[in-house]
Amino acid sequence: MVIVGAGPAGAVAARDVARAGMSVALIDGSHPREKPCGGGVTGRALALVGTGISVGAPARTVTFESGARRSTIPLRDDYVHIFSRAAFDAALVQQATDAGAELVRARVGAVDRAGGWWSVRAGPRVLEAPWLLGADGAGGVVRKRAFQPFERRQLSIAAGSYVDDVDVREIVIAFIDVPSGYLWSFPRPGHLAVGTCAQADATTPREMHAITDAWLDRYRPAAGHPRRRYAWPIPSLSASDLDGEQPSGDGWLLLGDAAGLVDPITREGIFFALRSGMLAAESLRTLDPARRYAERVRDELHDELRRAARLKAGFYRPRFTRLLIDALNQSDGVREVMIDLVAGRQPYAGLKRRLLATLELGLMARMLFAR
Repeated sequence: MVIVGAGPAGAVAARDVARAGMSVALIDGSHPREKPCGGGVTGRALALVGTGISVGAPARTVTFESGARRSTIPLRDDYVHIFSRAAFDAALVQQATDAGAELVRARVGAVDRAGGWWSVRAGPRVLEAPWLLGADGAGGVVRKRAFQPFERRQLSIAAGSYVDDVDVREIVIAFIDVPSGYLWSFPRPGHLAVGTCAQADATTPREMHAITDAWLDRYRPAAGHPRRRYAWPIPSLSASDLDGEQPSGDGWLLLGDAAGLVDPITREGIFFALRSGMLAAESLRTLDPARRYAERVRDELHDELRRAARLKAGFYRPRFTRLLIDALNQSDGVREVMIDLVAGRQPYAGLKRRLLATLELGLMARMLFAR
């Protein structure tokens, strides 16, 4: 089989398929490279890749900001690790090649299908296979060829900068009022990754860069350090969009970002990428891989993402985010819930119930009213 894209989804799928004794080619002409994301990998995501990934460092604190309000929460070592994406992705690709996958370092050109087989041009080579897995991101060629491209309204724009040689260990999450979204700052090895994210139909990369630059101008650890800009599309699907998604079809599977598997609130996609890669490999060992994979994705991953999509609009309202910061400063229970949410330990199912169990009634009433 052929997998296009050697990020976490593609690499894990290739690893597990090769371990099962199947022949697999993993095509990607961009490695090794940094990727414009925070680089935060949650404890539940690391649990999926085992003990062989040791190129990250634990974040010490996470600070939430909304307007002039701030709240800083300490993190345990097993909550969130910060990785260089070049190093993290390379470690996963190494697992895949160690298992027997062939890494083809080339850009994908034409993708055709005839007689039940896929034909993929990768540089000067043409690879043929009965199964094609698309793990090549939101704008990838496989999704466009096998299913349909994302609409602009289904995407977020992430625009920011790498800031070199900044030595901090804190994560910062700053809620943005206009456009509705948030800014992140993650201390990756060798640089700070800072960016702002909002729905693509509500903003432009220029506006996102301006917000990021203004925040960096105020952030003392970044003062005087060179910045390298980036911008990147991220799927951010509504509940109805998820209902219309088709994760697989005749001879093809979509994984990770290419399948829209990104939390629409946090825009975290590494866990979903890893898990979709594992589900793809498991499904390919069944009699009907396309049907089995679609069932697993919808039951396990879409259910969680759909809950997040329904909470998204209320979550980013300025009145709610400011009350949330107040609650973080006042309530140990809220702090526990939020760090568990950041670390992927608290699913959206049961989130309201847990908040109701931990908040003072008056504070809870104000937060619910704000939403």
